[in-house]
Amino acid sequence: MSGYKNFAVAGAGNIGKFIVEALLDKKASGAVSSVSVLTRNSGSHEELGAKGVKLFTVDYASPASLATALAGVDVLISAVNGPAVAQQAEIARAAKTAGVQLFVPSEFGSPGISAVKDALTDTLTALGLPYAVFHTGLFTDFIFSPVFGFDFKNGKASIGGSGTAPISFTHRNDIGNFVAHVLTALPRAKIEGRIFRIEGERLSFNQIVADYSARTGKPLAVTHRPRAEFEAAVAKNPADIASFLILEFDAGKCIVGKPDELTNNDWPEWKPAKVVDTIVEIYGH
Repeated sequence: MSGYKNFAVAGAGNIGKFIVEALLDKKASGAVSSVSVLTRNSGSHEELGAKGVKLFTVDYASPASLATALAGVDVLISAVNGPAVAQQAEIARAAKTAGVQLFVPSEFGSPGISAVKDALTDTLTALGLPYAVFHTGLFTDFIFSPVFGFDFKNGKASIGGSGTAPISFTHRNDIGNFVAHVLTALPRAKIEGRIFRIEGERLSFNQIVADYSARTGKPLAVTHRPRAEFEAAVAKNPADIASFLILEFDAGKCIVGKPDELTNNDWPEWKPAKVVDTIVEIYGH
């Protein structure tokens, strides 16, 4: 066992809330002593406070604000997004000063997508702050929305590019459970400095469409939109994140690593949800 007992999660939104819930399960079993959340707006997480989570309203640019929230914390898991991603180096410095023993940067997703995120491990090494990184692929229970071209309720799918590139997918519940498990069950020697590469399933969008139709008996009306359309959108508006990501999907850049690099077996009992099962659960038959 790692011996880590006191956990803090910075940001309890898109992925953070799932990690917090998994840590609360560990707290109920006695594997974790305390769970804290650092947030810029504690009022939006009152339900977590009711479950025993310590809520700290912080300014990520304020070392004094972070010092109070991080006192006594063994592990800080960063799940920040948006502008706060660029503030992670300052968060890490505050963590080091506070005596945090392990930092988990907000790299949930696919490696290589964000240069800002990739550079953070160099900062952590320079600080002498042990870290563990989790690459998880796309969030299965989030990505299949009209924003990214999928409209299962109306039987339509619009896929950018060929749709043949393999992509790593993992449900956020499964990510939270995996993170909480390895950070408590593994010895520190198997945590510190590790890059965990996990995935629930590796499929192309074309495969997923075929699997969904076979499972439900409802064929989807699929259109393939050319890469040039999304390239033009990004050139016009570099902040068009959806178009940028669709290009990354099509280019095959959204896998967590080679099959032999996967670390799913660090928890042999982990049984992540299948992609089509998740889609059917969310959108029905």
